[in-house]
Amino acid sequence: MPNPSSTPFAIRRRTFATVALLLGGGLALLGGETAIAADAEPKGEVRDLMLLLDNGPLHLRIHVAMGGQSPAEARRDSVARVLKALDANGDGKLSREESQRSPLFREKQRPGAEKFFQSIGADLSLTPKDVQQKFDRYESVVYRQNTAASDSDTSVFKLLDDDGNGVVEAQEMIDAVDLLLAKDADDDECVTLDEFAPPPDPNAVQVVNPVAPPRATGTTVAEILRDTHQTLLPAELMRKYDRNRNSKLSAEELNWKPERLAPCDANRDGELSVKELAQLRMTPVDIDLAVDVIRPKDSPMLRVLASGGDRSDGDKFPDLATITLPTAVVTFSTREVDPYETSMTIALRTFNELDQDANGYLDRDESTTRERFARGLFDQIDADGDDKIFGEEMREFIRAQGEPVATTCQVTVFDDGAGFFSALDANGDRRISMREMRYADKTLTTMQRDDKPGLAESEPARRYRIEFVRGVFNPFGTPDRPMNPQMAQMETAAVKPRPVGPIWFQRWDRNNDGDITWREFLGPRDAFESLDSDRDEMIDPKEAAAATQLAKRPEPATTGP
Repeated sequence: MPNPSSTPFAIRRRTFATVALLLGGGLALLGGETAIAADAEPKGEVRDLMLLLDNGPLHLRIHVAMGGQSPAEARRDSVARVLKALDANGDGKLSREESQRSPLFREKQRPGAEKFFQSIGADLSLTPKDVQQKFDRYESVVYRQNTAASDSDTSVFKLLDDDGNGVVEAQEMIDAVDLLLAKDADDDECVTLDEFAPPPDPNAVQVVNPVAPPRATGTTVAEILRDTHQTLLPAELMRKYDRNRNSKLSAEELNWKPERLAPCDANRDGELSVKELAQLRMTPVDIDLAVDVIRPKDSPMLRVLASGGDRSDGDKFPDLATITLPTAVVTFSTREVDPYETSMTIALRTFNELDQDANGYLDRDESTTRERFARGLFDQIDADGDDKIFGEEMREFIRAQGEPVATTCQVTVFDDGAGFFSALDANGDRRISMREMRYADKTLTTMQRDDKPGLAESEPARRYRIEFVRGVFNPFGTPDRPMNPQMAQMETAAVKPRPVGPIWFQRWDRNNDGDITWREFLGPRDAFESLDSDRDEMIDPKEAAAATQLAKRPEPATTGP
């Protein structure tokens, strides 16, 4: 009779006993992902956009929602909440005293001006319309573009092209995993785009400027992504695509099929004038997308409704879609943020930077050391007028001022260049994980478009990534984006992937890349090998979930001595 301790079941039982012990008996907490409901009718506000590629525009239709509402509906609800919180006497408007309780409406105290307005009987109260106008200073959807990835993509190609002959050859594709892993400077088993930057020269003289502003992120108002409602769009299209300068655009110049022009071509001459281009939203759509920047309970944040291209990502990753079109590869992604928590982080970091004497508050002298501390901002934050700003006053200011910005959606298009980095980054989290490194050779092979061996730098299709995120208020702006009431302030950041797999899996996946490597595993080697059913030296969420379900099964009864 075989020894029970050597049976596969016994091995599995010992494995999960180890897992349970290391989690402190946490098997009772284990659970899988929530099932996603079937596709529903898209909600929100419809936006028709033109992605102005060099070889012709793409027509994108985006259904933008915030928690199942349109941005306008979300804004009306937010206005109602502010009114209800401040309207102490319930008369439906805000008196001067009521409005000054909120940093959203607070102004510098001018006793002389107050007396003058009272003497002439001026009504200083705010109506719901006035409050709405305060919110409407921010566009409900703003568009930005970032070219930093395109500028850095060359360094990725140069790394892969180990012999420097201008082509990534078959053997170099196979060797890519070792080349990429060598760039893992922080030893987290993931490589970010920043880690491709050349190391600093140890012989260079380092000049430290304690008051130097942060490095610009390269994010600007979008020129490549335009809303069809923008009045200057027809002129911009004419400037970019009218190659024969006849003040009309042909199907050939737009790189479209002739029949695509028909909905706008009022005079049926086969070309579009500036006036006809104003109806561009009526043309066929290349990609139709539904996006909700507040995660819904019963559906994903991002869904592809229709597309004229191939879904090259295979719908494998939540809140991400990569679509290959004849003229480009476009990845769409969402980033889930808590706008208030993120705003607080930005503001309190600046607070600590400005508090030079570390006494726990800012005085006027400390605030004037930074140009980014806008004029009049001190008085807005200083609630009690004691010429000191404490942390709690900063928090109150952020909560109030962040309310309108939280009703905005920021759409940022990233030009990823030839896309060597973004193609390897299959799940769109702006990192190349161990699994993605191991599949690098296969990924690079799919990027080849000619019949010549190897992959040249200019060979892949141009890649773009369009990210949707809820607006975050930044009262201090950044050097390349000073504070502007017409534009929600949002710092560009790496995407934090959504945790996947059972709870114990999430806890052990310390770099949150969706896999547990042997270095991350906290148990013995035989337990790791037992969980790694496909023998790829990584435990993925499916393996973890299957193992968890198996661990929950009751042990079969045994017979005999």
